Amino acid sequence: MKVQFNKFFGDNVYLSKLDNFEKINDKIIPIIEKDITPTNSQYARTTDVKPKELQEIDDNLHLNKKFKTLYNEVQKHIFEYLKIQKYNLEVFDIYILKSWATLSAKEQYIHMHKHMASHISFVYYPRANDQGNLKFISNLGYDTHMYIPSREEYFTEFDNVNYSNITVPAETGNIVIFPSKLFHETEINTTDQSRISISGDVLITMKPGIKSEHCFPSPNTWLKI
Repeated sequence: MKVQFNKFFGDNVYLSKLDNFEKINDKIIPIIEKDITPTNSQYARTTDVKPKELQEIDDNLHLNKKFKTLYNEVQKHIFEYLKIQKYNLEVFDIYILKSWATLSAKEQYIHMHKHMASHISFVYYPRANDQGNLKFISNLGYDTHMYIPSREEYFTEFDNVNYSNITVPAETGNIVIFPSKLFHETEINTTDQSRISISGDVLITMKPGIKSEHCFPSPNTWLKI
């Protein structure tokens, strides 16, 4: 497992490639293409927004048996991401909350956003060569109105600490894992072939019987009202 681990704007971003992505893609791409009809707008079609229009897949792909092999591989990379950061996995349980597919036809893109109901997020690319990369955007300008913009007149040079956005290659077979709070978007797909990505959100809780005032307690103790 070859991994690139970078710190963008103070947050850790993980990039790797699934070992058996060709076989996985051969199985899942026909399912996705069958169930997602491209929109006529500039925005990509994603299965977590309008599931009622779909035949088979929605924003729970991680529970779909036809995608089991993919998520077995995704889980390995999620644990590797956490291990690199020295998380004590003996006290935490890891949950994929939701996962969905996105199809970006020619001239379409995913506009800037962040995920607000999870700790970390991931994106896997069944098909993405030369069809628009992933970009992370600094949160600084959105956290406060008092900041110094990343412009040449204010900085002597740019790197992944002070630059306003970072581009990560979206290549077929690649998986990227990052803190959900990071703003991100995609470049426009300029090719005639649709770009396909699968994203997901991950929540970290304490294991049953382990208490913490700082983290989510185990769902075993939650009371639905």
